[in-house]
Amino acid sequence: MSLADKLADVFNEPACDRNRAKDAAVRRKGCGKPLTPGAAAGGCAFDGAKIVLQPITDAAHLVHGPLACEGNGWDNRGSLSSGPTLYRTGFTTDLSELDIIMGSGEKRLFKAIREIAEAHRPAAVFVYQTCVPALTGDDVEAVCKAAADRFGLPVIPVNVPGFVGSKNLGNKLAGETLLDHVIGTMEPEVTTPTDINIIGDFNLAGELWQVEPLFRRLGIRILARMTGDARYAEIAGAHRARLNLMICSMALINVARKMEERWGIPYAEVSFYGIEDTSAALRTCARLLVERGAPPDLIGRTEALIAEEEAKARAAIAVFRPAVEGRRVLLYTGGVKSWSVVSALQELGMVVTGTSVRKSTEEDKARIQEIMGEDAHTFEAIPPKEMYRMLRESEADIMLSGGRSQFVALKSRTPWLDINQERHRPYAGYAGLVELVRDLATELGNPVWAEVRAPAPWEPGSGAEPAEAPGTTPVRLPTAAHSRNPLKSSQPLGAALAFMGLDRTMPLLHGSQGCTSFALVLAVRHFRENIPLQTTAMNEVTTILGGADNLEQAIHNLRDRAKPRVIGIATTALMETRGEDIAGDLRLIRQRRPEFADTRICLVSTPDYDGAIETGWGRAVHAMVEEMVPAGAPGAVNARQVNILPGSHLTAADIDELRDMVAAFGLVPVVVPDIGGSLDGHIPESWSGSTNGGATVEDVTGLARGRLTLAVGEQMRAAAEALERRAGVPFRLLPSLTGLRATDRLVRALLELAGGEVPPALKRQRSQLQDALLDGHFYLEGRRVAVAGDPDLLYALSGLFRSLGAEISVAVASTDRSPLLARIEAPTVHVGDLGLCETLMREAGADLLVTTAHGRQAAERLGIPLLRAGFPVFDRLGPAHLRRVGYRGTRDLVFEAANLLLDARSHHHDTKGGGHDGASVGAH
Repeated sequence: MSLADKLADVFNEPACDRNRAKDAAVRRKGCGKPLTPGAAAGGCAFDGAKIVLQPITDAAHLVHGPLACEGNGWDNRGSLSSGPTLYRTGFTTDLSELDIIMGSGEKRLFKAIREIAEAHRPAAVFVYQTCVPALTGDDVEAVCKAAADRFGLPVIPVNVPGFVGSKNLGNKLAGETLLDHVIGTMEPEVTTPTDINIIGDFNLAGELWQVEPLFRRLGIRILARMTGDARYAEIAGAHRARLNLMICSMALINVARKMEERWGIPYAEVSFYGIEDTSAALRTCARLLVERGAPPDLIGRTEALIAEEEAKARAAIAVFRPAVEGRRVLLYTGGVKSWSVVSALQELGMVVTGTSVRKSTEEDKARIQEIMGEDAHTFEAIPPKEMYRMLRESEADIMLSGGRSQFVALKSRTPWLDINQERHRPYAGYAGLVELVRDLATELGNPVWAEVRAPAPWEPGSGAEPAEAPGTTPVRLPTAAHSRNPLKSSQPLGAALAFMGLDRTMPLLHGSQGCTSFALVLAVRHFRENIPLQTTAMNEVTTILGGADNLEQAIHNLRDRAKPRVIGIATTALMETRGEDIAGDLRLIRQRRPEFADTRICLVSTPDYDGAIETGWGRAVHAMVEEMVPAGAPGAVNARQVNILPGSHLTAADIDELRDMVAAFGLVPVVVPDIGGSLDGHIPESWSGSTNGGATVEDVTGLARGRLTLAVGEQMRAAAEALERRAGVPFRLLPSLTGLRATDRLVRALLELAGGEVPPALKRQRSQLQDALLDGHFYLEGRRVAVAGDPDLLYALSGLFRSLGAEISVAVASTDRSPLLARIEAPTVHVGDLGLCETLMREAGADLLVTTAHGRQAAERLGIPLLRAGFPVFDRLGPAHLRRVGYRGTRDLVFEAANLLLDARSHHHDTKGGGHDGASVGAH
């Protein structure tokens, strides 16, 4: 069946109550609201398919496309496994520009499948077709068939380019993939009269493990899990179950309905959130199994179990009930949770002030009214500004939602709890409700809320309270056809982050909405901030016909809704592959729409198949200079002004430290871009749809009046050269600001500009760093350090560790686009991924790994500490506030690294002779 036919079949799902209410013509148009350029949110079809299929834990999941789809999206969800961990490995063909131009994508894909099959022996390989190879016409199905025949294992095509539709559509297409290629292809070794399948549960935070023991106690066997903690063979034999329990009909109703048609397996939709719903689910399961031939005493045994578990749960809840009873909850989720969690909250005596019905069926909405009454306050969506107002005016005591809206709650100083797919706490079953009420009580009673709500000291009623030579290090490029656990994130994301350093700016990715969704989630997880990022929402039609209209509409919508002063447009691999003249399109748009003249529009070319975050950032800053700095004589030069062009490897705290150092000399620092003002974790006075803080347009244009530009990182060279060419401002490139000598270079440059004396505070800070280096070198000298990251960060960190006498045993760069790689003091610098880094660490040895949060898997497997650095760091609070430049920042970093090694040594001593007691996958 072609993709178009498959889409039509999915859109025509007869078991969906929404579809039943449509006529045939409307049904063919598909589900969900049409995408709005400049206002689209949520994941794409590829994202939805990955959500469904990736929890098949013993399979390899290979994403065919350029870097962004897997590089920005892998390792994002908490679907846990009780056994195999292969599913957590991010495989991608990482298509390059040359692959796309030469049409070698199919050959690269076949080679990647062969490498994965030989190296990992997976139960199956799922191959995901994404936007770019779909556009260029790669025949993924043919490649998968040839690979399956050649390597003797299932190789399953998942045809889900992001531009075909939404995440929910991708869920259903993944279900169709299971029906077409997996279910019914194997026979289970044993069947029983009480075999069931669980459909639509992905074992997020281990929730399935809270329910499965209940079935085991009743003698009910879960034959197949679709797909949380699943194994390929069990899904292949799922057609022999007696009953399907549907957890989320919005995702996989098509699977349940077609299994009933093909194999006569009935299905029932149930919920395991709350005592009453869990009991009802068990009763429904027992009754239907008895009707299908299970022993009649199953019903009695079920009632006995329910009585026992309900009594235990209510006794446990009673301890926490006084802390939550009567408290008001705003529930902002969707689908089955829109009613099932309401039921659980009401059991706790809480008042649900409103619940969203996003992705909810008509049956879901009917259940909400049944539970909450006719006056139930429901809504499709709440704009962030309105949500902020509601919470700021105390219309709810706590909000339960997903990670994307948590920052609205936190900015309004309202307690918040994660209830969606990114959560790390399991809330299903009887035990889950106890866990939920414990977390609610803890969050509501946390003293932090009294702290953040107290008036500031200045407010009424506050009260009184206390130049180097070129390097010779060999640089080795990757040779494998696939990337394993990507190290780099994409160029468009780097450009978007740079644009976020400008005040009242909206970054806009020109591509399908999945590109933006993955980047958005990654940035939110790192900064724990509201991230203004939008998409031109290219779909199947506009991908073929051209994206100029979507670009124009996106600009119009963003100007109308967010009212930014700057719109920063970053292209994606989809648009670059198509070969459009986007700059020409933009010129024509400006001619047609003279009203756009009051908005600065900055375009940067950042295809995903080239570079990494740092190159995207550098190109975006270069584009800012070319677009916004006037060419020619700047007029009067400010003799005290120092321009600072920081690289992407500097944190918000690093920028503040650099700004303070410049100001300490009596100079005037102008920082562009300035995430130290926009992504620094501050609470604004009002909600803004665009960036809040950072460099202003006037700051950018005013760069022309600077006396000197300090370019921090090799990635900033092109922007500094452009500023010198346009406005005659000389520049000094500082490849690193981490380390004693690197900071000395900065201080020397500032002293030359300002004259006079070095501020006494800097003298003291330098002395403190000297002492820290002396103390720290005892723990670092001779130790083997592996460093992986973007080139500028890799150069800065490896230089510091080398100055302490450490050996850089492994150095892995995300991209080869930097001359600094040859100057890194390491045996060889490899350009590659975290999979390569792990292999090299096993060979060369390492006592400490320094890289992003994605490196935690490798560090766990090798039993060594991880020092998190770079982007992203999503498993720790405050990465933007880590200071690692200047005298003070270097001192902090030395202490951090030394303490990690001290902890590792202490752990080694504590467990000596007993083996390494690593945490199980299910215990994360």
